[in-house]
Amino acid sequence: MPSKIDKTKIKKILLITLSNIGDVIVSFPVMDILKGEFPDAALSVVLGPKGESLLKNHPLIQQVYVYDKRQPMTKTMALLGQLRRERFDLVIDLRNTAIPFLIGAKYCTFPFLRNDPTVHMRLRHLNRLRSVVDFNAASYEKVGLYISRSDREYIDKIIREKIGHNQKFVVICPSAADHRKRWTEVGFAQLCDKLIDSYGVKVVFLGDGEGIKVVDRILAKMRNVPVNLSGQTTLVQLAELMRRSALAIVNDSGPMHLASYLDIPVVTIFGPTDPVIAAPWGKTSYFIRKEVRCPACENPQAVLEHECMKAILADEIFSAIRFTPEGVTFSQ
Repeated sequence: MPSKIDKTKIKKILLITLSNIGDVIVSFPVMDILKGEFPDAALSVVLGPKGESLLKNHPLIQQVYVYDKRQPMTKTMALLGQLRRERFDLVIDLRNTAIPFLIGAKYCTFPFLRNDPTVHMRLRHLNRLRSVVDFNAASYEKVGLYISRSDREYIDKIIREKIGHNQKFVVICPSAADHRKRWTEVGFAQLCDKLIDSYGVKVVFLGDGEGIKVVDRILAKMRNVPVNLSGQTTLVQLAELMRRSALAIVNDSGPMHLASYLDIPVVTIFGPTDPVIAAPWGKTSYFIRKEVRCPACENPQAVLEHECMKAILADEIFSAIRFTPEGVTFSQ
């Protein structure tokens, strides 16, 4: 097992996080603690190409290294050589690899710590960090997500021109990188119509790539006219818009973890993934998953519709949401 470190000797830190956007966001609490415990140390990060946009302009990150697990071995060896030359004092490896040993870190997490499959990913990361770093404070300043002035001003303009100042709005992110994690388009359409009819809120759709087409199909099924911002924001700008919203409704995806990190009330619809390890982790959250027989879950290689997703009804989610003068609450 790794030994606890002498904090006075830590000047350069490397955090190795995972590839997917959601995985990178779940590692933000680790970044918060590292910057809180070692405020004068230079922090660098290794991540996958999907998450690069989240950190590449971060003023508190000295260097962002992109590691693509599909890249040629020659490129990986070059990256290892570059990391070794940096002579990091502390390496926190959330990927659980041999990289810390290959680059000669003074202190590092142990690559053979067993991951408990019943523990949420966020807590797994914190437990791995705790194996080498003592931290006791109940909370740290949230520095993992950096939103620039230009991004805030862009969202100011979006709200002013398309949503309205002082207008309560709900962010809807109906897509997911894995299509199996997407709730039904009819369900999203029905739920959004109910929210507009009952609470008078604006509903704001966001998405990119394939998600733009998903949003278009949902809008065609709605009676009301929502605000469609799909394809018009970066991931960081989405986070700023979400920060100003009353509520986010999402699948198990990167935006769910953004809402959790920002402590925005969030509803998450789960299908084949397990909420035990991936549930929203903010202070105000609600998730729904149906325990029904689902041939698609039983045979992930087959091209089948997920009955577990189809079984979740808009009325069930709508009845769990309460808008109050103080904010959004959920009935369980």
